[in-house]
Amino acid sequence: MPEHARRMREDMHAAMKQARADMDRARTEFEEMMAEARRQMGEPRDWTDPDDWIKPRTRRRPPRKPRGGEPAPVKPRPKPKPLVGGAEAPIE
Repeated sequence: MPEHARRMREDMHAAMKQARADMDRARTEFEEMMAEARRQMGEPRDWTDPDDWIKPRTRRRPPRKPRGGEPAPVKPRPKPKPLVGGAEAPIE
C-alpha cells in the first residue's frame, strides 16, 4: 500500500509539473501575440496601469419621486351604533 501511495504522489507531481509547463508556454505565446498586436496597432499604451483600460465609475442620480401630490383623501369607515333599549341583534 505505501508503494502505491508513493507512485500516485509521484504521478500527481509529474502531472502538476506538466500543467505548469503548459501554462507557462501558453502565457508566453499569449504575451507574444499581444505584443505583436500592439505593434501592429501602434498604440503605446501601458496596460499595467488599470486607469488606462478601466472606465471611471459614474455616480448615479437618486431615483425620482413618483409624479403627483398627496394621495386622495379617504372617507372614514362608518362605525356601527350600539343597539338601543336592550334590543337583540337580528339573527339571519
